[in-house]
Amino acid sequence: MATGRRTSVRLRLAAAALLAVTAGLVLPSGAAQAHAFLASSNPGDGQVLPVAPRQLTLEFSEHVELASTRIELSRGSEAPVALTGLRLVTSGGGDSAAGVEDTEEPVQVAAALPPLERGTYRISWETLSSDDLHRTSGDLVFGVQEAVAATAFSEPAPRPEEAAMRWAVLLGLALCLGGRLARWVLGRARPAAGPWAAAGCDRYAVWGAVGASLASVALLVDQLAPTGLRLDGLLAGGYGLRWAVRGAGLLLLVGATWTGRTRPSQTTSRGLLAAGTGLACVGTALLGHSGAGAAVSPTRVVATAAHLAGGLTWAGALAVLSAVVVRGHRAGRLSGADVRAALRAFGIPAAACVSVVAVTGLYLSSQVVGSVDALVLTVYGRTLLLKVVAAGLAGVLALANTVRLHGRGSRARQVPARAVLAEAGVALTILALTAVLTSGQPALEPQLVRPPAQPSSVAVDQQVGDLQEALAVRPNRPGPAVALVDVFDARRPSPGPVRSVEVSLVGPTGQPPQRVAAQPIGGGRWSAPLDLRDPGRLRLEVTVRRAGMGATTATFPWTVGRVPLPTRPTTLSTAPLGPALVDAAAGAALLVLLAWSVLLWRRRAARGPARVSRPAAAAAPSPTSPARDAELVGALPDRGVPTGTGR
Repeated sequence: MATGRRTSVRLRLAAAALLAVTAGLVLPSGAAQAHAFLASSNPGDGQVLPVAPRQLTLEFSEHVELASTRIELSRGSEAPVALTGLRLVTSGGGDSAAGVEDTEEPVQVAAALPPLERGTYRISWETLSSDDLHRTSGDLVFGVQEAVAATAFSEPAPRPEEAAMRWAVLLGLALCLGGRLARWVLGRARPAAGPWAAAGCDRYAVWGAVGASLASVALLVDQLAPTGLRLDGLLAGGYGLRWAVRGAGLLLLVGATWTGRTRPSQTTSRGLLAAGTGLACVGTALLGHSGAGAAVSPTRVVATAAHLAGGLTWAGALAVLSAVVVRGHRAGRLSGADVRAALRAFGIPAAACVSVVAVTGLYLSSQVVGSVDALVLTVYGRTLLLKVVAAGLAGVLALANTVRLHGRGSRARQVPARAVLAEAGVALTILALTAVLTSGQPALEPQLVRPPAQPSSVAVDQQVGDLQEALAVRPNRPGPAVALVDVFDARRPSPGPVRSVEVSLVGPTGQPPQRVAAQPIGGGRWSAPLDLRDPGRLRLEVTVRRAGMGATTATFPWTVGRVPLPTRPTTLSTAPLGPALVDAAAGAALLVLLAWSVLLWRRRAARGPARVSRPAAAAAPSPTSPARDAELVGALPDRGVPTGTGR
């Protein structure tokens, strides 16, 4: 009965955890980017300019480190020239040659260009993301009065040493969390397994916690060494806070596993384990792709932490059980019945972990893979596909082991040692692929995702005195454009006809304004050609002159749109894949919740008849009950009680 109640509690907890994940999926969450990549540039890649540009602007999806940014300009076979005087420009208009503090919002890197002659020019750039310390680089080509073709798509490959260290961190966390779960499973399944198995699980848990802590420090040193950044300056910013969260969690896990070796039932040890798991997984999520962006999405951070906790616990417990239980069976320390009981007891926790991993994995993929083309043509996408294939293989092995462990006959009494070891090997391979994914650049490059349809112009209007004016710019991006001005009298009768309209474009400080006389095109509309040189904020002034009246000037704040990077030719599909993956995750969550609900109902129904028959059985007197004793005494013949007065 106690075992049944414990199983029911575990099932309810698993269903509650999955319900919380499902609720997080259906709640709105802010868009989050991952890893800094080039979103646009001016001049744009493949753009032909009628006049030489005076400034280069690179707009990145996330904040970057100016001290680790390098930009070179080259022409043909000439030696590249490093651009100097780089500065960061934030979306709020902040400009600093020394760099902007780690606001973790998208920024532009601006650099002055030397005088350029007619020809083809190549820009080569390299920078460092402030959110996760990932390096990214690329090239773009533009022409001055000369036709050019855009550069081919390129993707920075993950560094092998960084991927190896990230795998060490994940492996240590997996052994720590999995070792604790493996000990719990062995204690519930076979308490007679002895202290040998428990000590083995504890050793793996301690080694894992200590190893993850050391690997996290080594990873920080490896990322920081080639950047030239100061450690104190880095840790004082947002990255340092996120790293401290994970570091605190790892230290708590070291304390939890160490105290758990001597007092496994101590409340302090369990509290340290829960707090350490939460901080380590949340800190790892914040240090990864889910923690990037100006506004961190709590839904994505929680989903990533749940994904890590479930996946690492499942993989680690499987590896520890394989090492301890299978090795113990081969050494003669554990019987075949002990091994089968432990593996069967692992079924419910493993199913709960895999359920959370599957649902959160679908959801998290929605903002790291931009399209089907991005999935099949990039290193990141192909690695993700390999991870999905490995997860499917692990599922097939797990299903085969489950059928064998719950079967009948002589085959069911055998220990599936090779199959369990193979499943554990696949689980560790999945951790390695996860490390490669966290070391690389997500497949979100604009060249692989078709941008949503955007209006080619923006129109605004306002009333100036007795005039109603409307202004539109087509197209609203750098390059040649047309300003359309509508002017109407709001007073009747009209004080006088409009004689002329002038449009002035006032750019950033230091640039002379453009003044263009507009031409009437009928119906109160006037047209003026403009040359929008740079994306960003500027000011448009419309001056209207009427017969017999003074000039009226209206000011329109304006933002020129950026030049999007050219989308490469479609191979399969460049349609955005994110919404479909979010819907698939929500559907999978509901299906898994339904499956857990059915399992709970069937287990409750199976225990029902036993509970009903128990009171009836209790009504009948047992052979040793007081009522039964009274019946036996009453059935004896009354022979009297001898006294001392008889003869």
